[in-house]
Amino acid sequence: MDDRKKRILQAIIQDYIKSAEPVGSRTLARNYNLGISPATVRNEMYDLEQLGFLEQPHTSAGRVPSSKGYRYYIDSMNRNTISSEDVASIHELWERQGINRVDFFQSVAKLISQISHSMSVFLAPTHDSSAVRHIHVLPLDLHKSVMVVITDTGALDNELMYFDEPVNVEVLESTATQFSNALQDILLRNITKENLLAIISTIDGSRRILLVMVDTLYRAISKRRLFYTVGTTELLQQPEFRNIDKVQPILSLVEEQEQLSKLLSNRDNAESSPVNIKIGSENSNESLRDMSVIQADFNSPKEHVGTLAILGPTRMEYRRIIGILTYMQQLIDSIVKDDQTKR
Repeated sequence: MDDRKKRILQAIIQDYIKSAEPVGSRTLARNYNLGISPATVRNEMYDLEQLGFLEQPHTSAGRVPSSKGYRYYIDSMNRNTISSEDVASIHELWERQGINRVDFFQSVAKLISQISHSMSVFLAPTHDSSAVRHIHVLPLDLHKSVMVVITDTGALDNELMYFDEPVNVEVLESTATQFSNALQDILLRNITKENLLAIISTIDGSRRILLVMVDTLYRAISKRRLFYTVGTTELLQQPEFRNIDKVQPILSLVEEQEQLSKLLSNRDNAESSPVNIKIGSENSNESLRDMSVIQADFNSPKEHVGTLAILGPTRMEYRRIIGILTYMQQLIDSIVKDDQTKR
């Protein structure tokens, strides 16, 4: 793409992000000092549309960016750009929260939600460094038992297990012992539904009982994850989501914490950037096909600190949000290194 088309595409995206209205050639020529006539701008916009970077809504003579246009814009930008005001806001939040990282991330999630008029989701494991020591099953009757999970840092909440058909107590206890032995010393952060199903495939026990144990254990672990959302009202105020039929699938997805947690955990391995951006149709989940998801994982050498994701319209302030998340990652890295130096 030549420089003139790049400047026009960038101007259209910046204008559309601010206005949420299709952008016309006269608006660009008047407001963005491109040094060319509206007619020339119009021709260039037509070319960009033919190349798939722009789209024309049926009811408007203006153009809006396509997913391809946003992708080109994001891949071409400097992701380390952040304003001094945003830096000051982040440091103020850090100093206010002290060493409590969870409170810090929740405050930043609220800040980004207010800036972007989007929904922020913070997901943090609360038992990342814990390992399974023993799983004990206490039968209550032929249809109900209690699972007690003991880790090297204590016990998880007890979970009830329900069986559709009566269960033989001896078979239950034998199967529970095998299940416990197979999971001993496995870190909770490594336990997924897929891993559990793979583990029970090696156990010579009742498949029916084992599947109930898998569901029960996974439910117990999931309850201990921190799942924080903010900005639903901000999102609903966006013109793209004033239609309740359009926003309902998104709200349902957020309510299904396990499903959204899984989506945020399954980052594209091919994504080399520390901040991952999925635009529109790039999202695998149907509920997010009209949205963009900007996600950053935060890690220390010993553990995964958490994941912060921004869910909003494709018309999002990418540069500012990406800059904030990138700076936060650098800040966390710096704090971890300082802690290590002081030891």
